[in-house]
Amino acid sequence: MRWFYSPLRDCASPRDAVSPRSRVFVYLGLAVTLLLLSYQLILDRAPSLGTSWTAIQGIVVGDDRFVPDLVPADKELVLAAMMASNMSWVEEHLPEWRANIYRADAKHGDIGLTVPVNKGNEAMVYLTYIIDRYWSLPEVSVFLHSGRYQWHVDNPLYDSVISVSHLNLDFVQEAGYVNMRCAWSVGCPTELEPARYLRERPEDLGHPTAVEYPDRFMEIFPRTEVPEVVGTPCCSQFALSKTKIHEQSLEHYVRLQRWLMDTDLEAGISGRILEYSWHSGSLVTDL
Repeated sequence: MRWFYSPLRDCASPRDAVSPRSRVFVYLGLAVTLLLLSYQLILDRAPSLGTSWTAIQGIVVGDDRFVPDLVPADKELVLAAMMASNMSWVEEHLPEWRANIYRADAKHGDIGLTVPVNKGNEAMVYLTYIIDRYWSLPEVSVFLHSGRYQWHVDNPLYDSVISVSHLNLDFVQEAGYVNMRCAWSVGCPTELEPARYLRERPEDLGHPTAVEYPDRFMEIFPRTEVPEVVGTPCCSQFALSKTKIHEQSLEHYVRLQRWLMDTDLEAGISGRILEYSWHSGSLVTDL
């Protein structure tokens, strides 16, 4: 009983019949073709190191600090995320970037990159990456929040994919630090007046970061004069060159992370104090 209709078989005459030797060559050809197709499918489905690094590397929460043993890419993303964050947009739309996704609220036993303590918002993630990768940094590191669409992303669609895709990497290496937001609104030209707040000690209940900044600045950067004004575009998303990061020692970043871990400030304020410092020479330049 046949389960399919074969007109060639029904209509073939003895003269048209294929010889046994010919059948062997036909079967061999089909087998080779199938093998080649299967191999291509495997290659297409294999994870790329540049797009799925966090899926095949990473640390187990609670273990000793894991320092990836890999050849750095020319450019990498550093994303401050939570366990509930949907990060599929990164691999889908930025496949040419290696993504380091740190989930700050990961619990013991979760696989992936994380931080020693969930404090200071994105600042803890950024410092942890710099410390983890200090000796294997890419030429350019771009530090971002986890969401693709955010109100402070500086393009008409508020789309981080557009901002990252159009980033001038040569300019980042030339400048050292580049804020991912070009608009001055929110943060520029002046956001804080640390020196005045230090002199006058005003009670500014509406701006607790401004109140705390002078004293905390002196804790973090004891050899630096408290600035008269501080201004930087919102909201702690930027690119750094490897050269700029290496202008400070590894111990410097470890000390900053320790300050963030030990501070009694709530996460929003401590994170913003560093947000208003990333662009300054104090944080990424030797003094």
